[in-house]
Amino acid sequence: MKQRKRLFLQSMLMLLVFVSMVFTNVSSAGAEASAAGGPGKPVPPGKNGLDSQGRMVANFGSPVIDGNVDKAWSKAQAVSPPHGSEKAEATATFKALWDDRALYILAEVKDKHLSIKSGTPYMQDSVELFLDENNDKTQEYGLDDLHFRVNYENAQSVDNGQSERFYTAAKKVDGGYVIESRIAFKTKPEDGKVLGIELQINDAKESERIGTLNLFDSTGSAWNDTRKFGEIVISGKSKGSVNGVNPYDLLILIKSTLKMDFTLYKNPGVVTDALMNVIASNVLNDKQATQQQIDDQVAVIKNAIGKLEMTEEAANEKYFKAVPDEYRMESNRPGTIETLTYKAPNLTNGMDDKKLHVYLPNGYDPSDSNKKYNVLYLMHGGGENEDLIFGGPGQSKELKRILDNMMAKGDIEPFIVVTPTFYGGKNDTALFHEELINNIVPLVETKYHTYAKSASLDDLKASRSHRAFGGFSMGSVTTWYTFIHNLDYFKYYLPLSGDSWVLGQGGGASKAKETAEYLAKVAKDAGYKPQDYYIFSATGNLDIAYPNLKPQIEAMKQLTDSFIYSSDTKKGNFYFIVGDGGTHAWNWVNQYIYDILPDLFQ
Repeated sequence: MKQRKRLFLQSMLMLLVFVSMVFTNVSSAGAEASAAGGPGKPVPPGKNGLDSQGRMVANFGSPVIDGNVDKAWSKAQAVSPPHGSEKAEATATFKALWDDRALYILAEVKDKHLSIKSGTPYMQDSVELFLDENNDKTQEYGLDDLHFRVNYENAQSVDNGQSERFYTAAKKVDGGYVIESRIAFKTKPEDGKVLGIELQINDAKESERIGTLNLFDSTGSAWNDTRKFGEIVISGKSKGSVNGVNPYDLLILIKSTLKMDFTLYKNPGVVTDALMNVIASNVLNDKQATQQQIDDQVAVIKNAIGKLEMTEEAANEKYFKAVPDEYRMESNRPGTIETLTYKAPNLTNGMDDKKLHVYLPNGYDPSDSNKKYNVLYLMHGGGENEDLIFGGPGQSKELKRILDNMMAKGDIEPFIVVTPTFYGGKNDTALFHEELINNIVPLVETKYHTYAKSASLDDLKASRSHRAFGGFSMGSVTTWYTFIHNLDYFKYYLPLSGDSWVLGQGGGASKAKETAEYLAKVAKDAGYKPQDYYIFSATGNLDIAYPNLKPQIEAMKQLTDSFIYSSDTKKGNFYFIVGDGGTHAWNWVNQYIYDILPDLFQ
């Protein structure tokens, strides 16, 4: 056994050395193929390198993405971002190329003060790339919309989109840095097609972002609104144009595979053997390697990953699973959104007019009082409001589409979702629990067909197993307060990307043990046993909330008389999902919700 483990570790070390060499020296086969391309008919440059319609231009060519600016980029037109914060000290130019597989972006940045001290990705010296492949300019990010980021040390983060479509190389140079990026197309491109695009430089000093440079967006809101993107036209492909070889899908797969925790599996050798075959095949260093040979190696590794078997201990964890694309599309059995208004007491002895939105599943019949529905109350984050999650009546935002599809496919039973706000009223997450149980729950659960027989506190307590509360960021902080104050009325809790502040802001990190003990005492003092309540928490490892939430979760794991950690709700009452690469963005939160929903109301 020891000999086997030693051989396994030796194999992994060899792979890491090999891959580190390959990642810094991509095969020159790509450059040779690119040079064989025809001249095409590129769009002539206009003002600042943009065309006569103010669009960026990408000419046909396949540069090698290795951090070195090769001759393929000589065919590209340079543009400088005209929109910038007054305090920004950096300057930059962008170039773009494309081939049948991907869009390529070169950023050359001049910046004397480089920093990645902040733990927040967008607060580091970095390049952000936004792409609207269909150029349909929807406000909300859709299936074709991407938001990627990479800093000058080549650390990537993804707010929207699939990380496997993103390959980058970064290099520090005198007075700044260079970043080459490749974004794989989702659909086949055509000469003359216009895409939506925005490019941004984040300029950092020490642990703060002092400013940004933007190519098209002067509002600073492109991260949340694809309508703020500019446009890029892809052109210059002639009859004789040839694509460069694509080793990037294989490189990305190797990189993600090496990040796997192989101790979770009974048979890790099936994957490491497949990776060793990549070394033996030498396709990544062979100038004569064909695209088919490279693609064959991709298939071998994916097949091996599919054969992995988890250990019993590993199966205890709850793992992040991305939402399938088809769940983000419109369902043929959509639910509906309604809006309710009510009055809530404020801190000046007055009353505030407030509203909330209610998602009703497809098939909800107001006249059928025999059919009862569970209810999830879901809270937005700081600076957002009750419109953020669902919008309002007639809208179909991403989470609604996910819910529609999950219910239509039978993944979850139909239930009601309510989106209130902690703003207005007493305007405090620590006090929202009062408005929740005194105003919101009685309003919702007497209007719709729920398990509450009436609005009396006794009947609300009696129906607690049919009620859940969750939220993102400050909504997660609200969720922990709801657990503390309203445990009698809610059985399920979804704190997403936010720790408990009951012992002070950031208490999940600074007072992790004390916070966990406080939460455990709440349940014990209320007379509840572990499986009388469930906490399903999640965040991403690049989320700004991760450093505060993770210590609290680890401390809670130690209190096994109150928090029994297991992905199996029949064995435990508590788990924690970590999205690899997950940032503080709703694209990730919607996916955590997708992963958790099947465990509610069991």
